[in-house]
Amino acid sequence: MHFNTKNVFYISLIFHILAAIFSTGFQHFDEHFQIYEFLNFKLGNIPSSNLPWEFQQQIRPWFQVFVYFLIYKPLSLIGIESPFIFSFSFRLFTSLFGLFALTRLLPLIKEWIKGERYQNLTWALLNLSWFVPYIQVRTSSESFGISFFLWGMSTFLLAISNKKDLFKAGLLSGMLFGLSYLSRSPMAFMVASLWFWALFINRSSYKVLISSALSILAIIVLGIFFDYWGYGGWTFSTWNYFKANFIDDALSSFGVHPWWWYFRLSINRGIPIVSLPLIAATLWGWWYLRRHPLTWISLSLFAFHSYVGHKELRFIYPVIILTPIFLGLFISTYRDKIEQLYKKKWIRGIWKFCIYVNFLFLIIATFRAANPSVDFYKFVWKSDIKVLNVHGENPFTMLGLPLDFYKKKDLIINQVKSYPAEGEHYLFFNKGKFVSEMEKYTRCELIYLTYPRWVLKFNIGNWISRSRVWSIYKCLE
Repeated sequence: MHFNTKNVFYISLIFHILAAIFSTGFQHFDEHFQIYEFLNFKLGNIPSSNLPWEFQQQIRPWFQVFVYFLIYKPLSLIGIESPFIFSFSFRLFTSLFGLFALTRLLPLIKEWIKGERYQNLTWALLNLSWFVPYIQVRTSSESFGISFFLWGMSTFLLAISNKKDLFKAGLLSGMLFGLSYLSRSPMAFMVASLWFWALFINRSSYKVLISSALSILAIIVLGIFFDYWGYGGWTFSTWNYFKANFIDDALSSFGVHPWWWYFRLSINRGIPIVSLPLIAATLWGWWYLRRHPLTWISLSLFAFHSYVGHKELRFIYPVIILTPIFLGLFISTYRDKIEQLYKKKWIRGIWKFCIYVNFLFLIIATFRAANPSVDFYKFVWKSDIKVLNVHGENPFTMLGLPLDFYKKKDLIINQVKSYPAEGEHYLFFNKGKFVSEMEKYTRCELIYLTYPRWVLKFNIGNWISRSRVWSIYKCLE
């Protein structure tokens, strides 16, 4: 149970970098269409008609896109053209910024938890829980918002605790809170909850409260200029977001679930032997640590998203990131009883098993692509394919929207119903059944397959024919 903070940081750094390299693609469509395609539009590569409805309703803040624009431009000036290098750069920046935000929490951990042993354990839990690098490498509004908020929270709370430089700390933390809000609007619940905790529970100095509030307001005003840069006209995306999703109830059109749905999602999408202790510790913290700032910020956001009918696990990522700290607080609170239990061999066995399972899934989550379709786009980009005959749905279209960021500008997509055609050409299929059907055409060579080729040897029960398998064939004359 002994961990060294420096060693944990270096291990975490390695996983964050590896995640930036291997966790390619997007977990949710919003991560692509509301970031990459918005950026693609701003670069002048696509018309606004290719963008999702969020652009037409002007509900998406442009701050995060602007940050990636600042990364994109210098790289393009030195001759980089590959969208995969650009997306890697975005992931690496986002991942390392997320790790930096975690380091800002270490002083708070040392303040909240007594005993170096348990402080180090909590630091390890925070950095090396299997989902942390995966969440922080995502170029999504959730990840961006989390990182700015954690940095701001640390600055805010440490200033309150030390009673030093309150006005300056208020300005800095307010700026970070504002940027968190500009990244993702619902982060306002965490920001407001922490501010009201400081006002009513901690009874903090008005210097830090007023300066942080003024700084937040200034950043919100600055957000209007980011939106002007993106939309090309004056608008207030926060109001547009509220009107579209809550007054016009656009969110409900994407599905509605009961209030308890997040508990089910957390278990189904998580690893039960790891997720259940984290969930239990968080629920314990919400009840027994009701005056703790962690409870105020996490419970407020969780309650809001539980109330809203449309639910997705990514919406509560800011809460999930904090669950390892709740587990650390639980272990620290009951350290004497836990140490007695740990003397039992079977308890040590369970603990070690949990660690092994966590690290197994940490490795899987780090090295596995978030969306394997990006491997296909990379193959096409590097190939000499100029015209791709597509049988079935267009691989460069998702949710009825063109996926242009990863598409070569000179690539022509032809929809075909019959195959193969005369002459030399490239042929794409999106269903596994065509893999076996194409075997009879000896002039067509399989050059791309979603799965490794050796998988075809284990087609037990002909499962490949029923699977969604992308393939490309090069057909000769």
